[in-house]
Amino acid sequence: MKVLGLMGSPRKGGNTDVLMDAALDAAKAKGAEVEKVFLNDLKIRPCQACYACRKKGRCVIQDDMQPLYDKLLAADCLLLGSPVYWWTISAQLKLCVDRWFGLFEADYTSKLKGKSAAIISVCQDPDTKPMTDPIIHMFKEAFEFIGVKLLGSVAASADAKGEVAQNAKAMAEARNLGEKIAAA
Repeated sequence: MKVLGLMGSPRKGGNTDVLMDAALDAAKAKGAEVEKVFLNDLKIRPCQACYACRKKGRCVIQDDMQPLYDKLLAADCLLLGSPVYWWTISAQLKLCVDRWFGLFEADYTSKLKGKSAAIISVCQDPDTKPMTDPIIHMFKEAFEFIGVKLLGSVAASADAKGEVAQNAKAMAEARNLGEKIAAA
């Protein structure tokens, strides 16, 4: 089992990163091969709606997304992490996800079909549901369309950098999600 963590938070050591590490560590402890990519470290341009990918079978924009495509295709499970920015995912993760369009076949079958995925989202509001539900809904619908199985999600509330590590419930949920990923 290969798990690719796509970290959409710009803050290394931040709350989303802490939860992703807990999930990835738990998956690794159960035998999964894990890798985490900080999307903020990459230069990923927005989709240009040029549709060249329809002819070439892959996006033609030459940026850091090209090697990431290989990682996406090699992974069995994608773990997506993002803080909540205006009831949705960060720009870093959105740029990456938008460019998944380059992984569609001519008949709109996704090359990601058959994979599994999980979501980690963190907001500052103690009532996480109204803040994180739009993210969960977006990915649930998108994954259904592209044939990716959603294994679960963790939603947590935290403010100061890294403080989520003190939230025993959120940390346990992240570890449980990692174990679930490894068992899938």
